[in-house]
Amino acid sequence: MTVSSKPSRTKRKQILKKIAETIRRERRFLIASHENPEGDAIGSILALGLGLQQLGKKVTIFNPDPTPEVLAFLPGAGEIVHRAPKDGRFDVAFALDCGDKRRLGEAFPRTERVGRLINVDHHGGNTQFGDVNFIDPQASSAAEMVFDLLREIPVKISRAIGENIYTGILTDTGSFHYSNTTGKTFAVARECILAGVEPWQIAEKVYETQPVACLRLLPLVLETLKIEEDGRVSSVVVTQRMLARVGAAPAVTEGFINYPRSVKGTEVALLFREIQPKKYRVSFRSRGKIDVSRISRMFQGGGHPNAAGCTVEGTLGEVKTKVLAQVRAAF
Repeated sequence: MTVSSKPSRTKRKQILKKIAETIRRERRFLIASHENPEGDAIGSILALGLGLQQLGKKVTIFNPDPTPEVLAFLPGAGEIVHRAPKDGRFDVAFALDCGDKRRLGEAFPRTERVGRLINVDHHGGNTQFGDVNFIDPQASSAAEMVFDLLREIPVKISRAIGENIYTGILTDTGSFHYSNTTGKTFAVARECILAGVEPWQIAEKVYETQPVACLRLLPLVLETLKIEEDGRVSSVVVTQRMLARVGAAPAVTEGFINYPRSVKGTEVALLFREIQPKKYRVSFRSRGKIDVSRISRMFQGGGHPNAAGCTVEGTLGEVKTKVLAQVRAAF
């Protein structure tokens, strides 16, 4: 069963019921999200994992990459593993906030070890790689969708679950600034607060507890700021050399794209982060006129109309030329 692209209320209810029935019936679960995780990826897998543990299920929470330091405070974060047990078999595997199976990483278990793969995501460009696909581009975040699923089972929204859901929503809506913020988003956030979540504490830990290396890296990155296309395109660059110079992990760059995005007149912001020689992770942000997910998909990436990403090979000059050509064509 697949639900995608503006699912009707009836279809949405049907698939939530189907997934809830599967959860109640099965025992062994793997819960995973995409590589290079951010707040929504970590928050959604932890919220679902804690919910299933509440039901007495055997749960393995997996991500191929380390949890960003600023998210280590989340309840359950210490339980995340980066390699699934070699001898384990799972009745059900959940892929959350992941538009393409390849982004689950090479350590994700092979198909024969998973009874059923359930794909829960809010990216419109999702490749629908699951046995069951619950795709809702109208949702603000995967965390918002996990809230609905836990309510359907039903599972009590504890403070620990609420903190993970709230963090996922907070980070994927840009602190409720982005256009994916809806009345439903605020309603779910309210339920989290009623469960005991303190918004100021979450905001302080996510946005006001930065590693020193992050602050030392920022001026190096801002020196690369470039404004093009009559001010409509702004970009910055992060190199491996910069990271090594200040002793920073790549995860600390998560919010850096907001600086070029904030430049007056900018319609599209870009961040080029060097992964290895001749290979760059490109992040896109749009103010709404340009669908950057379309540009990202040209490079086998994905995302939302206003926030997307992809990986492009080549020298920095080559990568910039390729990407900027597509951005110009989109205006």
